Amino acid sequence: MSDLDPVLVDTSDGVAVITLNRPERRNAWTVGMQAGYYDALAAAAADTEVRVIVVTGAGDSFCPGADTQALTTYTETGTTNPLADEIVQPEWFPSTIPKPMIAAISGPCAGIGLVQTLMCDIRIASPDARMSTAFARRGLPAMHGGEWLLERIAGAAVAHELLLTGRMFDGTEALRLGVVHEIAAQPLDRAMELARDMADHCSPTSMAHIKERLWTSHTRTLGTTVTEADAILDDFLSSDDFREGVASFTERRAPQFRGISRPL
Repeated sequence: MSDLDPVLVDTSDGVAVITLNRPERRNAWTVGMQAGYYDALAAAAADTEVRVIVVTGAGDSFCPGADTQALTTYTETGTTNPLADEIVQPEWFPSTIPKPMIAAISGPCAGIGLVQTLMCDIRIASPDARMSTAFARRGLPAMHGGEWLLERIAGAAVAHELLLTGRMFDGTEALRLGVVHEIAAQPLDRAMELARDMADHCSPTSMAHIKERLWTSHTRTLGTTVTEADAILDDFLSSDDFREGVASFTERRAPQFRGISRPL
């Protein structure tokens, strides 16, 4: 039952598929869904068999934003659900997961639903996906880090326009604006194809390190970036993954990388 299991997880071949699962509400976001989603991410991060995470929604929707029933309650109480304080992870928790995350987006994707895709590393949308920041049209600030994420990903001009207007845009326009990386008729199929290729051919340790550096790159200068990379280069050059990466390339075979092999 989706009310009892607002998030589903299926893991195979190195890929964890996390599905937002409230199809009767088009996967509208609730505190329970957030708790389940973040717990699923924590479990996938700790699972040595998982190398890539795909996030999608059940049925024909990704997530249209906060559940309207919850929003109506907030207009009456003037505050958010106190149960949210029981979630131990911060709102930006998805961006800290040390494994690549791919969002497969179909149907409505707005507000906090859109923000969750922006905290993934790669976004694939259907051409007719219906996307919106929505916050300005609900009388809200750009919540959950939406302004920081959208400006970082798509640029200041796009962030200003999409956040201030709160208008709807489809997957095709999202690709043109740089909000998503690809459009595909079947986003989940394409996301799985990409995830399996990464799980089979990319070093988990390398991906974890690269991802962490990308998410914190705005805090460093170019010179600092080069210096810090050089400082840890010997750790990678002496690693099993590096030796396997070179051997598999020269021997023209698929690599057999280990899981994340050292603290990052």
